[in-house]
Amino acid sequence: MTLWQGGDPAPFPPGGGALTAEGLHYELGGRAILDHVQLQVQPGEVLALIGPNGAGKTTLLRALARLLRPLGGTVSLDGRDVWRMRPRPVARHMALAPQGAELWPLSVEQFVGLGRAPHRGWLLPLGPDDRAAVQHALERTGMTLLRERSVTELSGGEQRRAILARALAQDPRVLLLDEPTAALDLKYQVAILSLARQLAHEDGLSVVITLHDLNQAAGVADRLALLANGRVLAVGTPDEVLTAEMIGATYGVPVSVCRHPLDGTPLITPLRETW
Repeated sequence: MTLWQGGDPAPFPPGGGALTAEGLHYELGGRAILDHVQLQVQPGEVLALIGPNGAGKTTLLRALARLLRPLGGTVSLDGRDVWRMRPRPVARHMALAPQGAELWPLSVEQFVGLGRAPHRGWLLPLGPDDRAAVQHALERTGMTLLRERSVTELSGGEQRRAILARALAQDPRVLLLDEPTAALDLKYQVAILSLARQLAHEDGLSVVITLHDLNQAAGVADRLALLANGRVLAVGTPDEVLTAEMIGATYGVPVSVCRHPLDGTPLITPLRETW
């Protein structure tokens, strides 16, 4: 493990957050998990990764986060190859909230404070700016009242929110969310998706989110990337990607696509005779 110490100047200008994948290729056991993936997300945008199980969504997210080194291709943050940089400067600008994370018997507040490591190092105590960032992350994820609870004693959904709060405490320009609504009840599903849109549209972050629920993806995303077998089959607006033909062919299930009665986004329903 690399111990991040203080003193590294941030290599990126203020703002920014453009994330680009070019020709990403990764294999496991001789099978292509990512097959020359091309993708881009801009500040102020929510990009949702959708596709069947095994499509490569989580692998792609880990490659974008600089946690999985591809066999070919590049990941660039504001035009700079992340693998030509040290981990700490990248972590100051890009955060991942994974599906699962190793949890220790820390209080929620202490756990979220780990997100300040790229800014303070592992050894230095939190300063006023760090404590303010932790407080802000707790408030935005609805975890303030649980701040003194041990993360190992939380419900699965509460742990998911703690993991997201830790990512927000990094104060990133790029936020990568892997199935953030999993194990959450309806109230917090809505809250997390609403927060993702706020972070992009109001705070100017680049947000990449993987989702299994196509209707959630249609509601939260500005653009969708549809993956299958490690390839990007389509990239575009929800209207462009969520067609009955495209979804039926990719998932192997006939669907109906109509308009949401409130916001007009595509509403996908499997045909009843397939149940």
